[in-house]
Amino acid sequence: MKGVASIVLLAALASLALAAPDRRFPKTGKEWTPQSLVNPDELGDYFEGDIVLPLPLMGRNGLIDEKYRWPGGRVAYEFDTTYSESNKDKVRKAMNEYETQTAGCISFHERTSEGDYILFKHDNNDGCHSSVGKRGGRQSINYPQWCLDKFGSTLHEMLHALGFHHEQSRYDRDDYVTIMWENIEAGHEHNFNKYSSSVISGFGEDYDYGSVMHYSAHAFSANGEKTIVTKDPNAHIGQRVGLSEVDWAKLKKMYKC
Repeated sequence: MKGVASIVLLAALASLALAAPDRRFPKTGKEWTPQSLVNPDELGDYFEGDIVLPLPLMGRNGLIDEKYRWPGGRVAYEFDTTYSESNKDKVRKAMNEYETQTAGCISFHERTSEGDYILFKHDNNDGCHSSVGKRGGRQSINYPQWCLDKFGSTLHEMLHALGFHHEQSRYDRDDYVTIMWENIEAGHEHNFNKYSSSVISGFGEDYDYGSVMHYSAHAFSANGEKTIVTKDPNAHIGQRVGLSEVDWAKLKKMYKC
Protein backbone atom coordinates (compact mmCIF):
# COMPACT_ATOMS: atom_id res chain seq x y z
CA MET A 1 0.00 0.00 0.00
CA LYS A 2 2.88 2.34 0.80
CA GLY A 3 4.23 1.85 -2.72
CA VAL A 4 0.87 2.64 -4.28
CA ALA A 5 0.47 5.74 -2.09
CA SER A 6 3.93 6.96 -3.09
CA ILE A 7 3.11 6.55 -6.77
CA VAL A 8 -0.16 8.45 -6.35
CA LEU A 9 1.64 11.25 -4.46
CA LEU A 10 4.33 11.53 -7.12
CA ALA A 11 1.71 11.63 -9.86
CA ALA A 12 -0.16 14.40 -8.05
CA LEU A 13 3.02 16.44 -7.61
CA ALA A 14 3.91 15.99 -11.27
CA SER A 15 0.44 17.14 -12.25
CA LEU A 16 0.76 20.26 -10.12
CA ALA A 17 4.16 21.03 -11.61
CA LEU A 18 2.77 20.77 -15.12
CA ALA A 19 -0.18 22.99 -14.21
CA ALA A 20 1.94 25.69 -12.55
CA PRO A 21 2.70 28.67 -14.83
CA ASP A 22 6.28 29.13 -15.94
CA ARG A 23 7.28 32.38 -14.23
CA ARG A 24 9.89 33.01 -16.92
CA PHE A 25 7.12 33.44 -19.48
CA PRO A 26 4.09 35.00 -17.73
CA LYS A 27 0.92 35.55 -19.71
CA THR A 28 -0.45 38.31 -17.46
CA GLY A 29 1.08 41.12 -15.49
CA LYS A 30 -0.03 39.57 -12.22
CA GLU A 31 2.23 36.58 -13.00
CA TRP A 32 5.25 38.79 -13.74
CA THR A 33 8.29 38.60 -11.46
CA PRO A 34 11.77 40.15 -11.71
CA GLN A 35 12.96 36.77 -12.99
CA SER A 36 10.59 36.87 -15.99
CA LEU A 37 12.17 36.98 -19.46
CA VAL A 38 9.58 39.47 -20.74
CA ASN A 39 8.78 43.00 -19.61
CA PRO A 40 5.69 44.10 -17.65
CA ASP A 41 4.63 46.48 -20.43
CA GLU A 42 4.49 43.57 -22.92
CA LEU A 43 1.72 41.75 -21.07
CA GLY A 44 -1.34 43.88 -21.78
CA ASP A 45 -4.24 43.24 -24.13
CA TYR A 46 -3.71 46.45 -26.06
CA PHE A 47 -2.23 47.11 -29.49
CA GLU A 48 1.42 46.01 -29.36
CA GLY A 49 0.75 45.14 -25.71
CA ASP A 50 0.45 48.63 -24.26
CA ILE A 51 -0.68 51.19 -26.88
CA VAL A 52 -4.16 52.69 -26.71
CA LEU A 53 -5.81 53.05 -30.12
CA PRO A 54 -6.41 54.91 -32.34
CA LEU A 55 -2.85 55.80 -33.31
CA PRO A 56 -2.09 59.45 -34.07
CA LEU A 57 -1.51 60.49 -37.65
CA MET A 58 2.14 60.89 -38.56
CA GLY A 59 3.70 62.94 -41.29
CA ARG A 60 6.33 61.84 -43.75
CA ASN A 61 9.79 60.94 -42.45
CA GLY A 62 8.32 59.96 -39.09
CA LEU A 63 7.96 63.54 -37.84
CA ILE A 64 4.81 63.42 -35.75
CA ASP A 65 2.48 66.33 -36.42
CA GLU A 66 3.12 69.18 -34.00
CA LYS A 67 -0.39 68.86 -32.58
CA TYR A 68 0.58 65.49 -31.09
CA ARG A 69 3.45 67.02 -29.15
CA TRP A 70 3.09 68.65 -25.76
CA PRO A 71 3.60 72.40 -26.27
CA GLY A 72 6.91 73.52 -24.85
CA GLY A 73 7.49 69.97 -23.60
CA ARG A 74 5.22 70.74 -20.62
CA VAL A 75 2.87 67.93 -19.57
CA ALA A 76 0.00 68.48 -17.14
CA TYR A 77 -1.12 65.51 -15.07
CA GLU A 78 -3.40 64.25 -12.32
CA PHE A 79 -3.33 61.11 -10.18
CA ASP A 80 -6.52 59.16 -9.68
CA THR A 81 -7.67 58.52 -6.14
CA THR A 82 -6.27 54.97 -5.98
CA TYR A 83 -2.64 56.14 -5.75
CA SER A 84 -0.77 55.82 -2.48
CA GLU A 85 1.92 58.40 -1.74
CA SER A 86 4.63 55.78 -2.23
CA ASN A 87 3.31 54.92 -5.70
CA LYS A 88 3.00 58.60 -6.59
CA ASP A 89 6.67 58.93 -5.68
CA LYS A 90 7.53 56.18 -8.17
CA VAL A 91 5.79 58.08 -10.96
CA ARG A 92 7.37 61.38 -9.89
CA LYS A 93 10.79 59.73 -9.95
CA ALA A 94 10.25 58.97 -13.66
CA MET A 95 9.03 62.53 -14.28
CA ASN A 96 12.14 63.90 -12.61
CA GLU A 97 14.32 61.69 -14.81
CA TYR A 98 12.85 63.32 -17.93
CA GLU A 99 13.28 66.81 -16.53
CA THR A 100 16.85 66.20 -15.36
CA GLN A 101 18.09 64.46 -18.51
CA THR A 102 16.60 67.11 -20.82
CA ALA A 103 17.66 70.07 -18.64
CA GLY A 104 14.02 71.02 -18.16
CA CYS A 105 13.05 70.79 -21.84
CA ILE A 106 10.53 68.09 -20.85
CA SER A 107 8.65 68.71 -17.62
CA PHE A 108 5.55 67.50 -15.81
CA HIS A 109 3.36 69.63 -13.57
CA GLU A 110 0.15 69.06 -11.65
CA ARG A 111 -2.89 70.13 -13.60
CA THR A 112 -4.71 73.30 -12.73
CA SER A 113 -7.13 74.08 -15.57
CA GLU A 114 -5.35 72.60 -18.60
CA GLY A 115 -7.67 70.89 -21.06
CA ASP A 116 -5.00 68.49 -22.31
CA TYR A 117 -3.52 66.33 -19.59
CA ILE A 118 -2.56 62.82 -18.47
CA LEU A 119 -4.54 60.99 -15.82
CA PHE A 120 -2.33 58.46 -14.10
CA LYS A 121 -4.42 55.41 -13.24
CA HIS A 122 -3.56 52.50 -10.98
CA ASP A 123 -5.80 49.63 -12.06
CA ASN A 124 -4.30 46.25 -11.18
CA ASN A 125 -7.01 44.53 -13.22
CA ASP A 126 -5.67 46.09 -16.40
CA GLY A 127 -2.28 46.15 -18.10
CA CYS A 128 0.30 48.90 -18.51
CA HIS A 129 -0.84 51.19 -21.30
CA SER A 130 -0.60 54.65 -22.83
CA SER A 131 -1.60 56.56 -25.93
CA VAL A 132 1.10 57.67 -28.38
CA GLY A 133 1.58 61.44 -28.24
CA LYS A 134 -0.80 64.13 -26.98
CA ARG A 135 -4.32 63.16 -28.00
CA GLY A 136 -6.29 66.18 -26.81
CA GLY A 137 -8.38 66.33 -23.65
CA ARG A 138 -7.82 63.77 -20.94
CA GLN A 139 -5.74 60.71 -21.76
CA SER A 140 -4.64 57.94 -19.45
CA ILE A 141 -1.50 56.09 -18.53
CA ASN A 142 -2.27 53.01 -16.46
CA TYR A 143 0.39 51.71 -14.12
CA PRO A 144 -0.57 48.48 -12.38
CA GLN A 145 1.79 47.63 -9.55
CA TRP A 146 4.05 45.44 -11.67
CA CYS A 147 4.79 48.40 -13.96
CA LEU A 148 5.38 50.80 -11.08
CA ASP A 149 7.84 48.29 -9.64
CA LYS A 150 9.90 48.33 -12.86
CA PHE A 151 11.36 51.82 -13.31
CA GLY A 152 12.10 51.34 -17.00
CA SER A 153 8.51 50.32 -17.68
CA THR A 154 7.30 53.49 -15.96
CA LEU A 155 9.59 55.51 -18.24
CA HIS A 156 8.51 53.43 -21.25
CA GLU A 157 4.83 54.38 -20.96
CA MET A 158 5.68 58.06 -20.50
CA LEU A 159 7.81 57.95 -23.65
CA HIS A 160 4.80 56.61 -25.56
CA ALA A 161 2.79 59.58 -24.27
CA LEU A 162 5.54 61.94 -25.40
CA GLY A 163 5.20 60.55 -28.94
CA PHE A 164 7.30 57.42 -29.46
CA HIS A 165 6.49 53.95 -30.80
CA HIS A 166 8.33 50.71 -30.09
CA GLU A 167 11.84 50.52 -31.50
CA GLN A 168 11.29 47.27 -33.44
CA SER A 169 8.49 49.00 -35.40
CA ARG A 170 11.12 50.89 -37.39
CA TYR A 171 11.16 50.41 -41.16
CA ASP A 172 14.80 49.26 -41.07
CA ARG A 173 14.43 46.70 -38.26
CA ASP A 174 14.96 43.70 -40.54
CA ASP A 175 18.56 44.82 -41.02
CA TYR A 176 19.09 44.38 -37.28
CA VAL A 177 16.70 41.69 -36.02
CA THR A 178 14.88 38.62 -37.32
CA ILE A 179 11.26 38.14 -36.28
CA MET A 180 10.60 34.48 -35.52
CA TRP A 181 7.00 34.40 -36.68
CA GLU A 182 6.58 30.71 -35.92
CA ASN A 183 7.20 31.35 -32.22
CA ILE A 184 4.68 34.18 -31.80
CA GLU A 185 1.49 33.47 -29.89
CA ALA A 186 -1.49 33.18 -32.26
CA GLY A 187 -3.39 36.44 -32.55
CA HIS A 188 -0.39 38.60 -31.58
CA GLU A 189 1.41 38.65 -34.91
CA HIS A 190 0.26 42.23 -35.57
CA ASN A 191 2.32 43.38 -32.57
CA PHE A 192 5.39 42.84 -34.73
CA ASN A 193 4.28 45.00 -37.66
CA LYS A 194 6.74 47.57 -38.91
CA TYR A 195 6.13 50.99 -40.41
CA SER A 196 7.49 52.13 -43.75
CA SER A 197 10.10 54.88 -44.02
CA SER A 198 7.31 57.27 -45.04
CA VAL A 199 5.61 56.75 -41.68
CA ILE A 200 8.28 56.45 -39.01
CA SER A 201 11.98 57.15 -38.68
CA GLY A 202 14.66 57.25 -36.03
CA PHE A 203 15.17 61.04 -36.13
CA GLY A 204 18.50 60.45 -37.81
CA GLU A 205 19.66 57.96 -35.19
CA ASP A 206 20.71 54.37 -35.89
CA TYR A 207 18.64 51.39 -34.80
CA ASP A 208 19.00 51.02 -31.05
CA TYR A 209 19.17 47.54 -29.50
CA GLY A 210 19.49 49.25 -26.12
CA SER A 211 16.32 51.33 -26.39
CA VAL A 212 13.88 51.28 -23.48
CA MET A 213 11.22 51.04 -26.21
CA HIS A 214 12.51 47.74 -27.66
CA TYR A 215 10.62 44.49 -27.04
CA SER A 216 12.39 41.73 -25.15
CA ALA A 217 13.61 38.69 -27.07
CA HIS A 218 10.72 36.54 -25.79
CA ALA A 219 7.86 39.03 -26.17
CA PHE A 220 4.54 37.29 -26.97
CA SER A 221 6.22 33.88 -27.23
CA ALA A 222 3.92 30.91 -27.65
CA ASN A 223 6.50 28.26 -26.82
CA GLY A 224 9.22 29.83 -24.69
CA GLU A 225 11.45 30.35 -27.71
CA LYS A 226 12.67 33.75 -28.85
CA THR A 227 10.38 35.85 -31.02
CA ILE A 228 13.13 38.36 -31.86
CA VAL A 229 16.70 37.34 -32.66
CA THR A 230 19.35 40.03 -33.02
CA LYS A 231 21.64 39.89 -36.03
CA ASP A 232 24.42 41.09 -33.77
CA PRO A 233 25.02 38.00 -31.60
CA ASN A 234 26.35 40.15 -28.76
CA ALA A 235 23.40 42.54 -28.64
CA HIS A 236 20.87 42.54 -25.80
CA ILE A 237 17.33 43.84 -26.24
CA GLY A 238 14.43 44.69 -23.98
CA GLN A 239 16.21 46.48 -21.13
CA ARG A 240 13.98 48.39 -18.73
CA VAL A 241 16.58 50.20 -16.68
CA GLY A 242 16.26 53.60 -18.32
CA LEU A 243 16.33 55.49 -21.59
CA SER A 244 19.40 54.85 -23.72
CA GLU A 245 21.60 57.62 -25.08
CA VAL A 246 19.85 57.20 -28.42
CA ASP A 247 16.41 57.43 -26.79
CA TRP A 248 17.40 60.72 -25.17
CA ALA A 249 18.84 62.01 -28.45
CA LYS A 250 15.62 61.27 -30.35
CA LEU A 251 13.43 62.81 -27.66
CA LYS A 252 15.51 65.98 -27.65
CA LYS A 253 15.32 66.21 -31.44
CA MET A 254 11.55 65.75 -31.41
CA TYR A 255 11.07 68.53 -28.88
CA LYS A 256 13.89 70.71 -30.25
CA CYS A 257 15.67 70.75 -26.91
